[in-house]
Amino acid sequence: MGLGLIALDGVVFLSCLGLSYVLYSPNIPRPHDYKTSPRAYVLHSITTHARLLPADSRHAFTYPVLSLILPLSALESARLSLLNGFLFSYGGTYGRILGLRSAKYLFDDGGKVPSIRTKLIKALDDFGVGDAEEQLDDAWILTMPSYCGYEGLNPLTVYFCYRKDNRRLWIVVLEIHNTFGERHVHILEVGRNEEAPNANFDHQWSFPRAFHVSPFNDRLGTYTVSVRAPFSHSDSDVALPHIRIHLNNPTGDLKFSASLRAKHVAPFRTLTVLAALATHPFILFLTLPRILRQAAVLHYRRHLDVYKRPEPKPVSWSVSPSHSPALAKGGGIGWQHPTILERAARHFANAFLARRAHALGVCIKLRPSDPSAHVQHFDAGTDGADGKFRELVISYLSPHFFTLLVLAGDGPTALRWGGSGGPSHTTGEVREFLVSDEASFREVFDIHESGGATWPARVLRLLPDAACRHEQDVGGGKNPHPLMPESWIARIGFAVLLCALVAMEWAEELLWRIGRVRWAVIDSMERHPSGMVPVP
Repeated sequence: MGLGLIALDGVVFLSCLGLSYVLYSPNIPRPHDYKTSPRAYVLHSITTHARLLPADSRHAFTYPVLSLILPLSALESARLSLLNGFLFSYGGTYGRILGLRSAKYLFDDGGKVPSIRTKLIKALDDFGVGDAEEQLDDAWILTMPSYCGYEGLNPLTVYFCYRKDNRRLWIVVLEIHNTFGERHVHILEVGRNEEAPNANFDHQWSFPRAFHVSPFNDRLGTYTVSVRAPFSHSDSDVALPHIRIHLNNPTGDLKFSASLRAKHVAPFRTLTVLAALATHPFILFLTLPRILRQAAVLHYRRHLDVYKRPEPKPVSWSVSPSHSPALAKGGGIGWQHPTILERAARHFANAFLARRAHALGVCIKLRPSDPSAHVQHFDAGTDGADGKFRELVISYLSPHFFTLLVLAGDGPTALRWGGSGGPSHTTGEVREFLVSDEASFREVFDIHESGGATWPARVLRLLPDAACRHEQDVGGGKNPHPLMPESWIARIGFAVLLCALVAMEWAEELLWRIGRVRWAVIDSMERHPSGMVPVP
């Protein structure tokens, strides 16, 4: 009992001490300071999703959403901190109730760039908006903050960018995150490729879909985005922002609709933030659970099949001239991080490519689709007959390419599974990589060594999916695995990696069977994205 009273006294003492600091600290803004503090707002909104096709799987839901709309200039200068940063502050997530940090937004750089504005300007520049630094006056970010150290999924963050010369709305940037950890931006310029907006909206654009968000949709179709901005120009009174996205299938029928509509806006102040959190104390924890619940309803009750996640489309590969001009700028800005097994597979693949480049006199270039990843070069050891080097460019979509090389066991199988060697018949088997010369690729992986270890071929026959087994039996079992390292110590590591990858394939297969997951059959247009060719 005595220890309990002492602990209670300590809690009361610390609470009174903290309350006194909040009430009497000279650094905390008082009500009379609010007239001169920067404008920022708390938004009480609703989000509505409605699936219209197929007709027998119709489904809709509506949830309340709590979000903030803040000017980046005031946010990053710490002029929006509340209660000395304890209630809200920029630059981190821990040690505060609400927070924002740059690492969660735009390019996935691990927080190396501390400014969201700097990253926004880089995105505008990278995707073809010239002189963004000189033209951008300020940008308002509409987003959900972290809550008590928890950074939930932000499916949609919107940036309203205003010009310096006339302080009017210039660009709307939609930053989309999916549940797989990938990020994509659409850059919509006011007055460029715009359509006549529907009632209650100020602007509207339509453009092809390119990013995998829902596992119940392929990447075909067209988005129509309608926007009502919070300000017509940066000095105008605040309005209730409204974002609506329609997804039309390739025949033009409305398949899916989503909207985020503000119902009430309040000044971003200590009391209004506390009131919002008191009204919805758990709302910032619920985004991902809500998504998972609705996914279960769609799959098990509405009987929608699942599309396996395709890798994000590359932003650094060229598009054939037959492709129509881009109606909206943007592209991928965040990829999945490589797993431990993918990093290990990349290590063995790099060592193999370095050996083969030197032995064959071929310059090999590994080009990732992720612009933040480095292009790798493997130099040839000798000149060709004409004094020039041959070059092989391998453009890959994700680090999964390296585990594919390990599991394929030879060049033709790798091309058949993930390259352009032939069509696939199940969802998700889109091309993982493209090569500038298939003959050179086959030559690089064509290993003929007498007395080499052939046990990897027997391990690969244990892969669970019969459709993915080796049609040519991995060289008939006569040739060693091409990625097999030379030293015995390294071979032990390669054996562990190969067995681990086969075990992971089985674990994934069993997980899908236990969950009774039904896979959709992918459309040929999605399976072979038209127009993508590797750039030397």
